[in-house]
Amino acid sequence: MVLQNLRNLLIDRFGCFEEDITLSATLDDLNLYDHDREEIAVWFGDLYGVEISAEDLAALETVEDVVGYIEDHME
Repeated sequence: MVLQNLRNLLIDRFGCFEEDITLSATLDDLNLYDHDREEIAVWFGDLYGVEISAEDLAALETVEDVVGYIEDHME
């Protein structure tokens, strides 16, 4: 569910192509920059109650990293 929600956000909000959003895709590959990553963090915070610190956010490199982090920290 987290992966599908992230996929939907990346497609709808950031214009990513669905076929590019794989677990191994890096956020850089998807052209997601710092302000985009911050927006994703806020969105997941609102959706799942997961707060991502700036330090943790900077360490997330792939779609799999983001999904894993959210799943590990969900309330």
